[in-house]
Amino acid sequence: MHLIKQIRNVEPFKITLLFNTGENKTVDLSQKLIEWSQSEDSKFKELLVPEYFMTVKLNPELETVYWENGIDFCPDTLYRWANK
Repeated sequence: MHLIKQIRNVEPFKITLLFNTGENKTVDLSQKLIEWSQSEDSKFKELLVPEYFMTVKLNPELETVYWENGIDFCPDTLYRWANK
């Protein structure tokens, strides 16, 4: 199981994360966000605004990242996406 210990860097649609394995991995979410923003009422559209994307936070209890609009991601999924 992978957990996120720290957000190392954030730029529009990319996050570099420190995982519990000691690895730093950069996840590019741009394609996923575009794909998931197709419906009119999608909350993922908010993440396509670079300034909002950059407000990502670490949830130390769940050891993952999240945004104030309620979107978060499974740390294992982020780790897997970073390897692609």
